[in-house]
Amino acid sequence: MTGPRRFLVQLAPDRWRAVDLADVYLVEARGDDTAVRLRSKHRLIDVRRLSDLDRLLTPLGFVRIHRSYLVNPGRILELRRREGTRGWEVVMEPPVNRVLPVAEGKMEAVREGIGASSPG
Repeated sequence: MTGPRRFLVQLAPDRWRAVDLADVYLVEARGDDTAVRLRSKHRLIDVRRLSDLDRLLTPLGFVRIHRSYLVNPGRILELRRREGTRGWEVVMEPPVNRVLPVAEGKMEAVREGIGASSPG
């Protein structure tokens, strides 16, 4: 990732927490708020919408893989086909270990974010 190494999570209108971008695994929409999942298995709740964080984090290397998820491509462990479908999913590195769907048309962005060649 290029640019800043830290990111401010807005916990409340008057409270912010600085986190290292490398420690952010994924960002998940939660209604009007957004859950920021960190390396420590903990999550912080940012009071902003995912679309607001998308505008901030995409230029820093994060990838929007689904309407509900932004991921740090440096924390993707595996890309695989969803069982019984033509769709794809990503497996995040430990300790998060989440399996997330990749929306149709988003695999190219995921591959570019990882810096890898296309899977078959």
